[in-house]
Amino acid sequence: MSAADGRMTGRESDAARAAVALLESAAAGLPRIPGDRPEDVSSAEEVCDRLIDLAAARAWLGTAGATAPEGVDDTGEVMHDCVCWVVREDVVRTRSGSASTGGVRDGLPVGAAHALVTRLVTALADPARYDEVCARTRSSLGPRPEGRAAAAWDVADRALRGLGTTRDEWAGADPAHTAAGGWVLVDRVGRLQLACALLTGARTCPPEDAPYLVNAARRYTWNWLRQPPPEAATEIHVRRTAELVAWIRRDGPVAQGSGA
Repeated sequence: MSAADGRMTGRESDAARAAVALLESAAAGLPRIPGDRPEDVSSAEEVCDRLIDLAAARAWLGTAGATAPEGVDDTGEVMHDCVCWVVREDVVRTRSGSASTGGVRDGLPVGAAHALVTRLVTALADPARYDEVCARTRSSLGPRPEGRAAAAWDVADRALRGLGTTRDEWAGADPAHTAAGGWVLVDRVGRLQLACALLTGARTCPPEDAPYLVNAARRYTWNWLRQPPPEAATEIHVRRTAELVAWIRRDGPVAQGSGA
C-alpha cells in the first residue's frame, strides 16, 4: 500500500492487513471536533494522535516489512509480528476514544496477548537476532534527512541507539525474567518500524503529500520514541512484583488510612 494513496501492493500478510483494517475501523469511530473551545482543542489533539497512528500503520503496510511471513526469514517475521502487535494495541487505544465503542475491543485476549509478547521477546533475546533487528532497522531508517524531517529522524535514531545500550540486559537473558517486561521491547521494535515507514513515505511520496507525512513522523516519534531505552526485568524485579501484588491485594496502605 502506498503511504500516499492507501493502495495495497498484494504482498502484505493476512495478519498485517487484518491489523490495519481493525485500526481503520476504530479510527472511523473517532469523534468530529465541533468547535474551538479549550476542551475541543484538547480532544482534537487526541484524535490527531490516534489518526497519526493510523497513518503510520498505512505507511508500513506498503513496505517490505509487511510482507507475508512465508516470504521473509525468521528475523523479518519477528519484526513483522512486533508491528502487528503494536497496531492491535493502537486499535484498543483508538476504540477507547471513539464516539461509540459498543463495548467492542479488537485487541487480542489477555492470555493470547501475553503469550505473543513472550514468544516475541524470547525470539528477540537471541543475541544474533537482536543484532540483526537493530541492523535492519538502521538500514530502514537510512541517512539523516534535511529539513523538518530531521527532527523525527533524530528521535528515532536515539531510540535505536538506545537498544544498543540495553542490549546486554536482553540478549541471552532468561525468558522467565525478560517476559516480565518484554512488551516494552516489542513495542519499541514495532514502533521503530512504523516511524521508519513514515520517514520513507515522506521521501518517496508525491510532493504535495510530503509535508503531511513529515509532520506525522515528527508527531509519531515524539509520542512514542522519546521514552528511555526498554530495560529487561530481573529475577529480583519478578520477585518484588509478586510481593507487591500480594501486599496490595490484602489492602496494603489503604487499610491504614481508611479509618476502618
